[in-house]
Amino acid sequence: MRIGNWQFTPGFWPSLVALVLLPLFIKLGFWQLDRAHQKEQQYQQVVHRHQEPASSLNSQDMFRADKSDLLWRKVSARGRYAHEQFVLDNQVVNGEPGYFVLTPFHLAGTDKWVLVNRGWVPAGDDRSRLPDINVPAEDMDVSGEISDVPPTGLFLENAPVETMSGAVYRIQRVDIDKIAGLIRHDLLPFVVELTPAAEHGYVREWRLPGSGKERNLGYAFQWFAFAVTLVIIYLVVNLKRIR
Repeated sequence: MRIGNWQFTPGFWPSLVALVLLPLFIKLGFWQLDRAHQKEQQYQQVVHRHQEPASSLNSQDMFRADKSDLLWRKVSARGRYAHEQFVLDNQVVNGEPGYFVLTPFHLAGTDKWVLVNRGWVPAGDDRSRLPDINVPAEDMDVSGEISDVPPTGLFLENAPVETMSGAVYRIQRVDIDKIAGLIRHDLLPFVVELTPAAEHGYVREWRLPGSGKERNLGYAFQWFAFAVTLVIIYLVVNLKRIR
């Protein structure tokens, strides 16, 4: 094909590479767009769930529901806190290191327990000192939102549970099964984030997780950019000036 003073003479190998890679790049780009759409739909479900009235966590129906269907629902519960408390290490708020205070809560009228994240406390300069935390001993009503276990940074896979006092333990990550074994009670597979207005809590700045679609949109842009770049390179390689 001749275009002015240029002759387009595609070679076998460049054409083969282009025929293989170009559809692949385009397919990967649309796949990432589809993933972004799926994440946006899931996020809208979370937002809708978060706006629904609170459900009672003492209900047997809540125990039978799948955890993925419960996340970010508002709940209320009646019961009593355990004496044991767990402080999750390496939690940073406003640039200051500290702990999340996680206290098992017995759901009245059932044999179930749930971990309640009562908020953040500063660690202080001396890590050997116990954070200024306390736990009420009477029956009470609590309210909050169901969430997954708090994320943690780097940690040793078999990091031991440190005993800071007779009833306060420092942990590097939340392992529901390990904590259930320590308190010798059956724990539900999620955490309740105590609402900021509730009593007996600490610093609570809970936020709904984002959809995460931005990352997939960025990946889609990269794949489509690769496809455009491949086309440009293919044309440049196979165009020759006629002298």
